[in-house]
Amino acid sequence: MANSNKPLEISGQHLSLQSLASQRYLPKLAHAKTSRIYTGRIGASSSALKELKKEKRKRPTRSTASISRLIELPRPDVLNSYLSYGEILQYLDYLRLRYCEFVKLHTLGLSYERRPIRAIEIHWNSERNLWAQAKENRISSAPSTYCGELKELELCAPERGRNTVFIEAGTHAREWITVTVALHCIHQLTEKNGRHRELLRKLRFFIVPVVNPDGYEYSKNKNPRWRKNRRPHDDDGYVGTDCNRNFDIHWDQCKSKAKRNTYPGDKPFSEPETKSLAQMLHKLAPKLLFFLSLHSYAQCIMYPWGHSKSLPQDYKLMESVAMAARNAIKSYNGRYYRVGSISNITKRIIAGSVVDYAYGVVKIPICLVMELPSTEYGFQPPPEKISPLSSESWCGIREMCKQAYSIKSQIDESEAKEVLESQMEPSLPKIIITPKEESNTKPSSNLGQSEQVLLTESFEEEAKNNNKIQPKFNVKTQRATDCYYPSLIDDEFK
Repeated sequence: MANSNKPLEISGQHLSLQSLASQRYLPKLAHAKTSRIYTGRIGASSSALKELKKEKRKRPTRSTASISRLIELPRPDVLNSYLSYGEILQYLDYLRLRYCEFVKLHTLGLSYERRPIRAIEIHWNSERNLWAQAKENRISSAPSTYCGELKELELCAPERGRNTVFIEAGTHAREWITVTVALHCIHQLTEKNGRHRELLRKLRFFIVPVVNPDGYEYSKNKNPRWRKNRRPHDDDGYVGTDCNRNFDIHWDQCKSKAKRNTYPGDKPFSEPETKSLAQMLHKLAPKLLFFLSLHSYAQCIMYPWGHSKSLPQDYKLMESVAMAARNAIKSYNGRYYRVGSISNITKRIIAGSVVDYAYGVVKIPICLVMELPSTEYGFQPPPEKISPLSSESWCGIREMCKQAYSIKSQIDESEAKEVLESQMEPSLPKIIITPKEESNTKPSSNLGQSEQVLLTESFEEEAKNNNKIQPKFNVKTQRATDCYYPSLIDDEFK
């Protein structure tokens, strides 16, 4: 530990951390934490030392309230068992208190039975965590390198462009293993953060372990085969809607009776679970790089489209990310995952899915479905298989995140180029001059017939160029929700 009696020397000058803090506009609490009074050459007075001791006594620390709260909150066994929804919320709260510097919890909304739908945000490059890391590095290294270390930490934060990964699980109630895999991802990024610092410094993570909490609890306690949510239908008395058919993208292509497991609801976004998830996606849309939906048990990785047999324009990008996961898992334990579009692998049309919506409406550049293994285990593998399957899945998910970040610059450059071109494109004139023989109006006396024909051809060529299909990455020029669901954008999300 650095000697507190030794003055801080930077470039031959005596400089305290207090002045550094004031120059970098630290918050008041962080300013108090990094303040130091150095004796020796600075010659601090005894009164200043007394004031410092008083300040330390008054300074709010994490000690009493947070630590006592942590003692009251036992950590559930997330790696070897299927937790109840109450235990899942308890584990998320435990992480929020223990890793408060870079972990936050968000409530997307409430289910039909008034259960909160929670998302955990893991943001290693948050301002609070950056300063905590800088302070830790200063203690373990020479004070003269403090500014360099802080600068290095700040440079690692990819604040420009897309830098967020969104993972959701538990959409279908009976797929318990997807919830456990999502919790395993959270465990690796928080409790095992030392193994994944490089990934954490590059990307921010939002993870929703259970999208359908009502159905999940009903499946665990009453009917293990239950798939839908638990909102009853007023007209026919049946209960439940398939949340992965309820999004507003080609929703009307998915016709099904209310008693079936794939019932899409009476209208798009009729369910509070799907509406809450869509609101969060639209709120994060400008920063979202990669969206992953976890399901079981087809053992494959799929990309859009589900509502059509055709392939999206940028399917090669998504295929490269999926192939990175497949190769990683095959190297890990030899298991083979199929890769392809949703409609081609499943051999059927799946309309109104969250992945199609995230790609086609929210305009997230990389959207995938990961179907976990397998027919030998079913939707709920035995407890002794939970940990191996979770580790295997995390291996693939981690490689997908790395591959998505490796093509991040390509995506950002494409978006910036399209926005620039859209701003520079000249608008077509309101009046297009036509040749003399095809026009009912008299031509201008200042233009000859040949000049009118040339001018008309140039206008027609310009119109053809403007009518070309634009690439998908044109998200900043037009809001995606203008055509689908304009009420989803909220300035203040609760």
